Amino acid sequence: MKKIIALALALVMALALTVPALAAEEKPSMKVGMLELLAQSEQEINDIEDEYSTTDEAEAPLKENDVSLVYYHSLAELLMALDAGYIDLAQADDPTVQYVLSRNDAYAEEHPEIEHTIAYSMLFLEEDGSLRDSFNEAITAMKDDGTLDDLAAEYIDGVIAGEDPAPVAFPTFDGAETVTVAVTGDVPPMDYADDTGHAAGFNTAVLAEIAQRLEINIELVQVDSGARALALSSGRADAAFWARSAAADPVIEGLDIPEGTITSESYYSAVQCSLVLAAE
Repeated sequence: MKKIIALALALVMALALTVPALAAEEKPSMKVGMLELLAQSEQEINDIEDEYSTTDEAEAPLKENDVSLVYYHSLAELLMALDAGYIDLAQADDPTVQYVLSRNDAYAEEHPEIEHTIAYSMLFLEEDGSLRDSFNEAITAMKDDGTLDDLAAEYIDGVIAGEDPAPVAFPTFDGAETVTVAVTGDVPPMDYADDTGHAAGFNTAVLAEIAQRLEINIELVQVDSGARALALSSGRADAAFWARSAAADPVIEGLDIPEGTITSESYYSAVQCSLVLAAE
């Protein structure tokens, strides 16, 4: 229970510090939308904020704005909520924000006073530690030989710039192990479906390269963002794409991981940014 409370408080503090600051005396109510990337529900985090934001001057950032967090299942839902005025700003990782800005001038970027970094990794059940370790070996090798940098240049920077990356093709190995991976397909340029309906994006390209190096077959299963951990515990998937805090703060780091699961090494990191409606 203490771990859950510490995590929720840490995440709310991080959220309060990454939204654009407003005058403290105004204490406005601000609704912040974000994609479901955390292990706790929006209600759990908002409840913990209510409990702690009025007790200790050490939590002063929480008092500056009355911040309410709202989760959305997809980038499309997040942007529709911003368009409709249901939220005041939308938080996402920098590549996703830049992708949106490159294709739509209805939005503007808000820079946080304090940067909060998100680390991309793979999520596994604790009992699948050997599978996680094999993924770690491949990720480390891809970092060392520059493959991850090359994939990021093509599937993140290139897509943001309007280029069409090479279609992601998964290798097949007769008689090899098949690993089922849960994908959401709704966070470009990281994870999305292309015009033909096939899984695309940087995450998928990274996974294809891991499969090639480990000589394993990959089967993708589509799930909602908030159901990735459930896909593992139910046996529907062996692994899932996951995003967690990469903050140096030990209270935050490593805690936003569902109970009974473990993560691989991070293969990419990005700061959180915010989108608001552009001034007319």
